[in-house]
Amino acid sequence: MKSTKSGHSRRAVLRSLLAAPLVLNSPRALAKAGYPDRPIRLVMTLPAGTSADVMARFIAEKLHAELGQAVWVDNRPGASSNIGYQAASTAPADGYTLLYGLLSVILNQYLFKTLPYKPADFTPIIHLLDVPFVLVVRAESPYRSAQELLDAAKADPDKLTYSSYGLGSANHVAVLQMLQSTGARMIHVPYKDGGLNDLLGGRIDCSLDVTATTIPHIASGALRPLVVSTRQRLEELPNVPTFEEARLGAPLYSWNGIFARAGTPPEIINRLSSALQTITARDDFRKKVKEFLQIPQGGTPEQFASFLAQDSNNWGPIVAKAGIRIE
Repeated sequence: MKSTKSGHSRRAVLRSLLAAPLVLNSPRALAKAGYPDRPIRLVMTLPAGTSADVMARFIAEKLHAELGQAVWVDNRPGASSNIGYQAASTAPADGYTLLYGLLSVILNQYLFKTLPYKPADFTPIIHLLDVPFVLVVRAESPYRSAQELLDAAKADPDKLTYSSYGLGSANHVAVLQMLQSTGARMIHVPYKDGGLNDLLGGRIDCSLDVTATTIPHIASGALRPLVVSTRQRLEELPNVPTFEEARLGAPLYSWNGIFARAGTPPEIINRLSSALQTITARDDFRKKVKEFLQIPQGGTPEQFASFLAQDSNNWGPIVAKAGIRIE
């Protein structure tokens, strides 16, 4: 009997030792044990040097100060950001891999026939900033409002041209909303670099591009702004109407935000949310965002989730109506 009891005892101890690492290494146990206790990876889906990459590195530095652990940016560009999204979507849900997400994290589901990830693979933590678009023409253009431009495109279909960063890019889809809302038709000319030089050179009639690209040329007098895609008028362009004011559809932005892997314990989400809300409330964050002529945001995970739901509802029907599908 003693031998049996001893055998049972040894087996019980062995079972407890084998089980212990599983308990200690579970995400919830780690959260309670003092997350984070090792460096955090922040996946960035664009190349180094882009404005989003610069912001990701700024956020990584500030998170390091808030959390007491290094945060390193892992650039995974390519395939319309799908390479980076796939890398983040297959990481453990333990808070040690975060995603610096862009509009494409929700827009791509409407554009691509197949994706290596789902938007539901990610849990939103914070809405960092918005990237507005401005519809511009050359200063010598006869069109002085979006309505004049679109009326001309409706009266003479497929004569006027507009540039974009490619099929299904955010500024391409945003122009489609304007065309769909008015019945106008223009020829789409995609460029890898957005086509600004051809617009300035008179080879393209108009472009809907981000503020960082357009506003310097508006300030120099080379381009004329016709409409902005924002909810409110831009501080830098107070006399330029919004999409809604011009009756051209819903506000449309690109944006940046931070996500974790779906299933990350709420204790970790709350820890990250608290740190990121502290960062976005500071003047240095707002100053950094405004250097790129973008709009600082912030807020809770719930507010970001609500924004994403509405934003998805804005973009999805435009793509569906246009019938865009990318292999």
